[in-house]
Amino acid sequence: MDQREIEHRNQVLHAYFEGRDWDKNNEYTLKRKLVLDGKQLLPNYPYVIEDEWEVEPGRTDRGRGDLVFTDGNGRFAIVEVKWIDLQSTGRTGSTRRGSNRKKRRTVEEQAASYAEIYAKLIFDELDTVKQVEAFVFTNEYEQPRRL
Repeated sequence: MDQREIEHRNQVLHAYFEGRDWDKNNEYTLKRKLVLDGKQLLPNYPYVIEDEWEVEPGRTDRGRGDLVFTDGNGRFAIVEVKWIDLQSTGRTGSTRRGSNRKKRRTVEEQAASYAEIYAKLIFDELDTVKQVEAFVFTNEYEQPRRL
C-alpha cells in the first residue's frame, strides 16, 4: 500500500463517515467520532485506512475488526470500539458492573488479537511495517487507550 492509496482510503472513509450522520447507534456514533476527530484523538496515526475489515479474508464469521489507522510510514493502529452502558436501569449495580467488565475484557482481547492478526496480514503485503499497536476506544475515556 503506497502513500497514494493510503490517502485515497482515508479520503473515502472520511467522506463516508461525514455523510452518514443519521445512524444513532451509540457504538457507531463513537466510531464516527474517532474517524472524524482522528487527528486529535490518535495524532500519531492521521490516516484511517480500514473500516470493518475481515480478520480472516473471506470469512466474516471469524470476526471483523473495527478500524485501522496508519501514520503512512509503516506504523499501524488497530482500534476496537465498544459502547459501555454506564447508565442502564433495571439491573443491579453489581450486575451492570460485571457485564461492563466483561465487555471491556472482551474488547481488549479482540484488539490485541486483531493487532497480531493484522500484523501478519500486512507483513505479507508490505516489507516496510515497523509497528502494529492495539487500541481500545470506549465512551468511558476521551481518547483511545493503547494496550
